[in-house]
Amino acid sequence: MSARLTRRADLVRDQRTHPGRPRVDAVRLGVSGSGEQLLVLAWSAADLARERVAGTRLLTSLGVTPGMRVANTLPGGLATPGSLLLGDVVEELGGLDVPLGQVDGAAVARSAWELVDRVTPDVIVIDQASAPHFLAAAPPAARPWWRGIVWLRMGASIAPPSIDAGTAFDGWQRTWLAVPEVTSFVAGTCAASRFHVDDGVVAEIVEGVLVLTPRGGDVAPRRYVSDVPARLMTGPCSCGAPGTVLEIR
Repeated sequence: MSARLTRRADLVRDQRTHPGRPRVDAVRLGVSGSGEQLLVLAWSAADLARERVAGTRLLTSLGVTPGMRVANTLPGGLATPGSLLLGDVVEELGGLDVPLGQVDGAAVARSAWELVDRVTPDVIVIDQASAPHFLAAAPPAARPWWRGIVWLRMGASIAPPSIDAGTAFDGWQRTWLAVPEVTSFVAGTCAASRFHVDDGVVAEIVEGVLVLTPRGGDVAPRRYVSDVPARLMTGPCSCGAPGTVLEIR
């Protein structure tokens, strides 16, 4: 493996140095960051196929099974990962995709809950930006159909917010780690709250942060330095699942 590390600043600099159209085989675009640090990401059909396979593995490991209804508060459009990509994965799993839209205020949150309580999803995927507004607006009600929450974590992150008693949620909680510059499906937590790295990516720890290299890709950055503080766990995880296990702070 090459000793050279790739940092976000390298990608942004390359994009500024070589502006123009995305690569010729791109079929979908996304963005990471904003303003001066905005990075345009491009996927070919083969890239998206790999992401769908990785997403199916990851969501299955988190507890999402075929036939489930999966709602999400992820942004759409050019945001990555977003509801469009997650919808692809839910479709691969044979489930029902329920995009709620990003929840950025009280009115949007009320509309989201009206849809949730009508469709009764088994699992809700909640991103960090939407979580406070969405959870605070939950109308008090019994929701026995709500089995799990998947928290989306991108990069360095704060802990998920507390869940108000009004949501009547008592199911399982897992976390999905995404580093879109490499893959939207890096790792997911088990019942022991440790992150299990997806088979499609190689994980290293360099100077206390997570460094990632995709397997089988020829475009995504190699040895990409994320901003995720982590350490590799030694020995098997107590959940019994094999593979690379991380403890992320």
